[in-house]
Amino acid sequence: MTEFLNNPAISSESDGRTDPPGSQASDDLTGHLPTMPITQSPPPGVLIADHFHQNAEYRTYRPDGTRDYLITLTLNGCGTYRIGDEVRLCRRGDVMVLTPGTPHRYGTSSEAGYWEFVWCHFLPHEDWQPYLALPAALPGLLHVQLAQPAVFERVLQAFRRLIGDQLHTDPLHERMAYLALEEIVLLLAMQGGEAQGSLSLDPRIEEVKRLLLERMQEPHTIQSLAEQVRLSPSRLSHLFKEATGMSIIGMLHHIRLRQGARLLAYTSRPVGEIAEAVGFQSPFYFTKQFSAAYGISPSAYRRAAQSLHAGDGTSPDTKPGTSPGGL
Repeated sequence: MTEFLNNPAISSESDGRTDPPGSQASDDLTGHLPTMPITQSPPPGVLIADHFHQNAEYRTYRPDGTRDYLITLTLNGCGTYRIGDEVRLCRRGDVMVLTPGTPHRYGTSSEAGYWEFVWCHFLPHEDWQPYLALPAALPGLLHVQLAQPAVFERVLQAFRRLIGDQLHTDPLHERMAYLALEEIVLLLAMQGGEAQGSLSLDPRIEEVKRLLLERMQEPHTIQSLAEQVRLSPSRLSHLFKEATGMSIIGMLHHIRLRQGARLLAYTSRPVGEIAEAVGFQSPFYFTKQFSAAYGISPSAYRRAAQSLHAGDGTSPDTKPGTSPGGL
């Protein structure tokens, strides 16, 4: 790793830091290949990441690809990837993943003249492979667009932790760096959809789902949710039902009851507090809705859960008609 980092042929002139994912050259990506210097890549197995601000001259050329994965997230400006004769641009929110052995060129696009991005070279753990079954923009080049601001920010924060932790040499920081990278991979799998065997939801529907999950205690209305994703209430209701098979209010109802069941099973909070915490206006209404969904009162559900914890094998979730359904 030291030999790689000290190689002067791959130092970045734009920010004074070592430049493993690319090299500087005056050639355009569509230029004459023999004039473009080959960019060295890190040894496989080295976890290395950084945050770059690159100018219009930034170029990379690896005719044999790399022996690891390279992931980039564009923050500002525009980059260009070229695989064979095909070209793809990447703008803010675009995550590109180059797979091992893919011959490639990439660099700053002439469209913007600069490219700000975070990146990481890595070899995945074996159990990550299903999550890297992401949509392909080109052969050997995977692509996920982070259209939701909340998801973009979460991936960026994970990148920042990864970049900071991988600078340390102790095993604990190395482990934390890999945990941050694993979070990124899982978030991409959730957005890319192929790892789950289905297509991604419309980003506006994903945003509504996120709001329902993270703010279940708030008094949501279809009108207020529609305003946040810039759709009409009728259009949002139609798209949501088409994508999820549930109405917005129906999903919020399920989310609240499911969380209520968890709090009953694993905490000692009073039923009234739980009702308020999950968004019900009164304990009476919570009890009525919970009993209708689970076929058992909240108090009886808690007793059954406590019996399960005591080891007698009973569980309210295993009884017919006691689950409000999945999401």
